[in-house]
Amino acid sequence: QQQRVALARALAAKPQVLLLDEPLSALDAKIRVSLREEIRQIQQSLGITTIFVTHDQEEALSISDRIVVMNGGRADQIGTPFEIYNTPATRFVASFVGTLNIIEAKVVDPSVNRIQIGDQGVTLRENISTYKAGDTVSLALRPEAGSLAESTPSDTKLTGEVVSAHFLGSVIRTRMNVGGNVISFDMFNSPGVKPPATGETVTLRFMAADLLVIRD
Repeated sequence: QQQRVALARALAAKPQVLLLDEPLSALDAKIRVSLREEIRQIQQSLGITTIFVTHDQEEALSISDRIVVMNGGRADQIGTPFEIYNTPATRFVASFVGTLNIIEAKVVDPSVNRIQIGDQGVTLRENISTYKAGDTVSLALRPEAGSLAESTPSDTKLTGEVVSAHFLGSVIRTRMNVGGNVISFDMFNSPGVKPPATGETVTLRFMAADLLVIRD
């Protein structure tokens, strides 16, 4: 209620720009979600430009029209939530916003965008002609992009050994080792499907377009 009163007092002056500096940081999870939705509704109905400072990535993604990701006092990337999440511009943005796999690979043939992850070859959709054969390239892959199901629409696959599987309720986050890279992927929780066991060899399937080259 104190947060709601503070917001009402700030709005009473009819400001041209409203600054909210981590207004939900002291609240529990459920109240945070409901109050951030209220703030978004109020902001849209009143049409007041609002700068919302937060360290909660989910909070930023859910209520923003534009996001500025700050790193050491400088803006690393500015864009829509969709752009920030799906096409991070730097390694910091990629690792800071959401959960992301950072995969180190070796360039095999840049003319055809061919790389190697461990001992497994992959052809990227993204152009890497500025690299040379033998260069190391950093790639980003979201955990939700891959699946173990053979029916998954995919044009790329990686095989590795399961390191761990963590039950998170609606999803099971599984980690696998591929050529020294530990890659996390999410499986939907299904009572009839057991998660892979530690030490089991599995094949992760995904689209090559989901592998993003990180260029710092």
